[in-house]
Amino acid sequence: MGWLLAFLGVAPIEWIAAGKQWNRIRVVTKPLSLILLIIWFSTTGGWVLTGIWFGAGLIFSLIGDLFLLLRPRFFLFGLTAFLTAHLCYITGFLQGKLLFSYLMILPIIVIVVLGVLVYPKIIRSVRRKLENRRLTIPVTIYMFTITSMLFLALMTWFKPAWGFWGSIGASIGALLFTISDSVLALGKFSRPIQYSNFLIMFTYHLGQLGITIGILAKLGLIP
Repeated sequence: MGWLLAFLGVAPIEWIAAGKQWNRIRVVTKPLSLILLIIWFSTTGGWVLTGIWFGAGLIFSLIGDLFLLLRPRFFLFGLTAFLTAHLCYITGFLQGKLLFSYLMILPIIVIVVLGVLVYPKIIRSVRRKLENRRLTIPVTIYMFTITSMLFLALMTWFKPAWGFWGSIGASIGALLFTISDSVLALGKFSRPIQYSNFLIMFTYHLGQLGITIGILAKLGLIP
């Protein structure tokens, strides 16, 4: 629990540093936040069964954080690291028996809304500037991947093995992660969003925390 409290202490500093663009502080607080979350996940015993995939996702997310701290030319490397993290999460969410229900229409509606209202705007913004057009395919692949991750996280509600707390942690966490990446993409390729840097890190950290809590609850490692 001490490592979780440490994460909850460092993460808000990173949110403020991101909002204020205190880059020297972020060199420490950005990677340290996820390192502390990984340590909490590890010391709680998360590296077992399905948890291995989520632990790997956290590691690749940390690598992505490190790349995005560097110059803009490393953006594609960071994108690739986070793409790999989402693939790990997808693999983890695919595990387990699915019970079909008419309520499955709700996750589908969420995905359709993203596909209709948000993602086309991002793609148009990427293609608008000549220097960004080379990123059209990587960004499209990334959006498809994170959308798949979100959909599968929402589907944990129909997998009894996840239980209530596992499902709520995974689904809220994946949704916040998706919001974080969407705000980042809109701000980078479309137009600046007020307080976007703060919002990106706030939703990103809470998203990662939610997913981590979800898998630990699913494994029975936390109440």
